[in-house]
Amino acid sequence: MTTPHPAPYSPMVRWVMAQQISWGSLTLDPFSGSGLLDGISTHIRAVCVEIEPEWATMVQGNALALPFADETFDAIATSPTFSNRMSDHHNARDDSVRHTYTHTIGHSLHPDNSGRMAWGKAYRDFHHRAWVEALRTLKEGGVFVLNISDHIRKGEVMPVVAWHLATLNALGMVTDRLISIPTRRQRHGANGALRVDHETVAVLRKGI
Repeated sequence: MTTPHPAPYSPMVRWVMAQQISWGSLTLDPFSGSGLLDGISTHIRAVCVEIEPEWATMVQGNALALPFADETFDAIATSPTFSNRMSDHHNARDDSVRHTYTHTIGHSLHPDNSGRMAWGKAYRDFHHRAWVEALRTLKEGGVFVLNISDHIRKGEVMPVVAWHLATLNALGMVTDRLISIPTRRQRHGANGALRVDHETVAVLRKGI
């Protein structure tokens, strides 16, 4: 990784996710960005896929077309983009800070990078395709550990967590448990005080 990623995991989120994965599991992160598995690979066999070369630490590839056979992995552990203002690609019209994927990497993101997608149909269509592809590579009985969060837009909470869970359930995944982790979040922008105060770690199983 030659360019720092703008959305690192909080230590508590990283620790909680690590506890859900059995020792020795061959584990995929199809959106490796800020390097979840790099930090917990002492007890698992990690395969990290990232589309942007500046952030790729193991495999530069596309989550929509993974280069792995069906039922390769014992586990998947990942955090897709939250579709919040981190996905903003515009320059500020005032003196507010822009802390985004695009501004950090210094160029336009790959067309198949969800970091360029705000909450909406394109985001949901993209992640439906990504989850179908990821689940293809997960063994029956395998665990799927997902870090995701809602966010606030125009004063309303966007149901990002509920959508991801409903989509994965519809694809045959069974929700085992949900873990709420308080996080400070980023406080940039005119609406910096309006933030969902926690992230969710969801643990799901395939085919049970």
